[in-house]
Amino acid sequence: MPTSKITVYRNGNPAKNIKVTLEYSGFSQNGFTSPEYTNSNGVAFIEHSSTGNATVYINGQSKGSLNTPGEDIYYL
Repeated sequence: MPTSKITVYRNGNPAKNIKVTLEYSGFSQNGFTSPEYTNSNGVAFIEHSSTGNATVYINGQSKGSLNTPGEDIYYL
C-alpha cells in the first residue's frame, strides 16, 4: 500500500501527537485517510489506497497539498 511521510515541527522541535490526515477529492477518488499521529520524531506515516494530489490536514486545519505517495515538512 502506498505510504506518505509527513514531518511536523513546532518551535523548531519535532512535534509529537499531532493528528495528520490526507484528503483526496476528484472524479475517481474522494475522502479522507484514517488519521495518524506524529511520533517522538515528529513523523507520521500515512498509508493510502489512492495516489495523486491530496490536501494535508494537521490537527484539522488545511496546511497545503502533497503529490502522493510522497513526503513533506510542516511547521506549526
